Amino acid sequence: MKQWILFLFSKTFLRTALFSVLGVLLVVAGTLWWMHSTTQHGKTVAVPDIRLLPLIEATEALEAAGLTYEVIDSTHYVPGVKEGAVVEVFPEAYAEVKLGRTLFISTNPSALPKYPLPNYKDQLVSYVLSKFQDKGFFVDSLILIPDLSHDLVLKVVDEDGAMAQEQALFQTGSHFTLYVSGGESDRNAFLPDLIGLTFAQAQQTLMTYSLNLGATIIEEEINDTAGAFVLRQFPEFKMDAEVPVGSSVDLWLTADSSAAYVPEALPVNSLPQ
Repeated sequence: MKQWILFLFSKTFLRTALFSVLGVLLVVAGTLWWMHSTTQHGKTVAVPDIRLLPLIEATEALEAAGLTYEVIDSTHYVPGVKEGAVVEVFPEAYAEVKLGRTLFISTNPSALPKYPLPNYKDQLVSYVLSKFQDKGFFVDSLILIPDLSHDLVLKVVDEDGAMAQEQALFQTGSHFTLYVSGGESDRNAFLPDLIGLTFAQAQQTLMTYSLNLGATIIEEEINDTAGAFVLRQFPEFKMDAEVPVGSSVDLWLTADSSAAYVPEALPVNSLPQ
């Protein structure tokens, strides 16, 4: 036992222990330094908003921000966006991420996909509109045809004026005109309130009410027309107001959602005296 105690306090043991402790400290310090430099601990950056930008410009913006990326070709075509442009980024724009983080970019397909035209014969117009929208097809207008039935699609014509056959292949983004049964007598439809809706929502609503889009007035610069908001409409909305089926409604668009918001009128008895 005495020899062990003497060894523990010998210069050889103390020198060995000291070097061992220094070695462990160096390894720990080196590991911490490597982790700090690799993970960019504490250094974050906001993800730039690169949506709708061409891929080259988008990647340049990410590299300038100190971020890496991986491009994923999207199989879903987004109408109104240029081919090859960025449609989605993950993490989303303005999210705080670490420097060097890899972002995943989804782009609009460079080649437009083709889809079979949904079955439409004698189907309700609201059902056909939803099926066309799912495929990325556009319905420009409805044309009413006197018939015993109401609101059934009788035929579809493509943008070249040719009859569009069911299950025929069309590029997404193609435009069509729907011929719809309008009954044997004149009919009216309730005028919807479109103020505050996006342009895309307003178009869909008009189609659902068997009404057509009239003039579109844009009084300011708007980058995304489909996402713009309806500021005014003509004819103006009034409760229980009716217009002939197939009538056109003119829309004024704005990029400012707050400008398109119309608060409900306060009751007379609630107004300040």
